[in-house]
Amino acid sequence: MFCGGLSPFGFGSSSIGFVGMFFSMIFNLLIFIGLIALAVKLFKSNPIKLNNTNKTMAILDERFAKGEINEEEYLKRKTILQQKN
Repeated sequence: MFCGGLSPFGFGSSSIGFVGMFFSMIFNLLIFIGLIALAVKLFKSNPIKLNNTNKTMAILDERFAKGEINEEEYLKRKTILQQKN
């Protein structure tokens, strides 16, 4: 009786196939949500750190060019900025 002929969906005459299909969809949905949550967590825990060295070096170069700081101060600050990287 439960293993009777095939329905148009190929699951046999019982409704167990539809229940299994439902649980399979739920399981796949949970896996998909879990993968998305994992990806979000990984991206938030390791954000891309912006490198401001180029910007600070440009400001330092500009201040030296304008004469706001002397060569000794320029070289000292440049060395400090390069050591931070």
